[in-house]
Amino acid sequence: MSDLMKWMYAHYIRSYIESQPKDDGETMWFDLLENELGPLQRESLEAVTAFFAVQGFRLGLKTGMALAGDLETIP
Repeated sequence: MSDLMKWMYAHYIRSYIESQPKDDGETMWFDLLENELGPLQRESLEAVTAFFAVQGFRLGLKTGMALAGDLETIP
């Protein structure tokens, strides 16, 4: 992951993801995971989450750029 993507994750992507509302079922899954992981596992989970979040962000950018012309023609 490039330095730019690490910065984007730390300053934009992560805060956006964490600000999303969770329903009761999702909250339960997050709590169960938080209670089961040790410190090293949490660090690994954070690294994996950062990787996939950045890849999803990049895919969104690429898709938006590819569809930009098509979206302009929609009335």
